[in-house]
Amino acid sequence: MGYNKTMLLEQVIQEYLRLKEPIGSEMLKNTLSLKISSATIRNYFKLLMEEGILVQPHISGGRIPTHFAMKNYWRQRIDFKSQILVIHDDDETIMQICKQHEVFLLFKKKISQKLTEIQNVQDRYLILIFEKGEILLPYNSRLERFLSELIGLDIDEIKNIAYQVMAHGALKKMNHLQNEELRYFGLENIDFLIQSPHYHELFFEILEGRIFDKVQSSILFDPIFPEGYMGILQNVIQNRQEYKMLCIGTLMVDYQNFYEQIAA
Repeated sequence: MGYNKTMLLEQVIQEYLRLKEPIGSEMLKNTLSLKISSATIRNYFKLLMEEGILVQPHISGGRIPTHFAMKNYWRQRIDFKSQILVIHDDDETIMQICKQHEVFLLFKKKISQKLTEIQNVQDRYLILIFEKGEILLPYNSRLERFLSELIGLDIDEIKNIAYQVMAHGALKKMNHLQNEELRYFGLENIDFLIQSPHYHELFFEILEGRIFDKVQSSILFDPIFPEGYMGILQNVIQNRQEYKMLCIGTLMVDYQNFYEQIAA
């Protein structure tokens, strides 16, 4: 089997995630039984270092992937759109898995309901009527026109739009209407956010579940998170209940193994 530098990089990253130590040419050749010489591997290493994809922490040691390389790797590997992940139903097991991988998990119960009607009460109040409840807002003609265009949308979509246009009063009322349950695992693994004043607001957005109003399903890197960290937002199912899930850890966590363990 022929090897190119892209294939070799994938092997380096997978071994680094498994061993958590720099990868040398001899180690890679022997561990994976590669049909290429150590000299050829070193030449590939040199090219990848010149491109900023690998780095050599010590002049006589092995190589490790850079943050740039890991971001690209996880963008290609993590699939959060094609199917909804079914999560293990034992919270104690999830807690132990988070501890093992040094990962933080946040679950927020997903309660879907559409905006069905908006009532104007004598130009004094607006009543937003959803399928499972309603909220009362002070009257504002611009707000009325804006919200009228959102009839038929799910409350989560409306909350995301409300965040973007800074309609904080409406957003707060919708959050109260949903009264969504929050559950945390591995809270100690995001204490790095408290260590920098720049990320204090993000820390509380996470603890209060407001992060889900700000961002929809996606993979997040810096500048939202500090350099070297990442977050994954997606929809999951646990005990037949839909949740939004946020996973936070370093770029060097083996997320594929982590996901395999928390899956039911």
